[in-house]
Amino acid sequence: MDAAQWDERYRASAGGVWATQPPAVVREIVTPLPSGTAIDVATGDGRTALWLAERGWACTGLDFSSAGLALAAARPGGDAVEWVQADVHEWEPDAPVDLVVSCYLHLPDSAAAIARIAQWVTPGGTLVVVGHDVENIAAGGHGPSDPAILYTPEVLRGALDDRFRIARCERIVRTSADAELREGHPAAAVDSLLHAVRVR
Repeated sequence: MDAAQWDERYRASAGGVWATQPPAVVREIVTPLPSGTAIDVATGDGRTALWLAERGWACTGLDFSSAGLALAAARPGGDAVEWVQADVHEWEPDAPVDLVVSCYLHLPDSAAAIARIAQWVTPGGTLVVVGHDVENIAAGGHGPSDPAILYTPEVLRGALDDRFRIARCERIVRTSADAELREGHPAAAVDSLLHAVRVR
């Protein structure tokens, strides 16, 4: 889907497309970290960026959908986040940040996109990427059905160079209790997770 299609989807939604909280695994990884600067890539209607801001992070929410960003900015706490409408292939932060989070960014060049956003992490900082795994198709979980844009742990691991230490890179199962959509979905889903720390 391009930006115009996402704009249409957000405008048709009743207050937002995505769940109000970030994925449980993102909360699990980020909660112990000291707050600092962060970028939420493909922020959509803002759930992860707002959650970070509530916890003291100076957060930028990046997305190419103006309608999604408008929903995000209108949510409680929306004025605490810097919302940026831009393409992940073109935008650059002013300086590296302590945390880069990407939830469900699916592109034809996903590995290259992950490699690019990884460069936004400062030495000592953290990268967290979660997205639909290719095995999610057979599992019947919600999400894209095109294997070309889906993740595997191997794809995520291969996106990083030796400046990163990989803490976790694996498939995880997300239950309906951790639904991606605002209205929920009944089936479990298979995701790929990458948690890495930049060491130099």
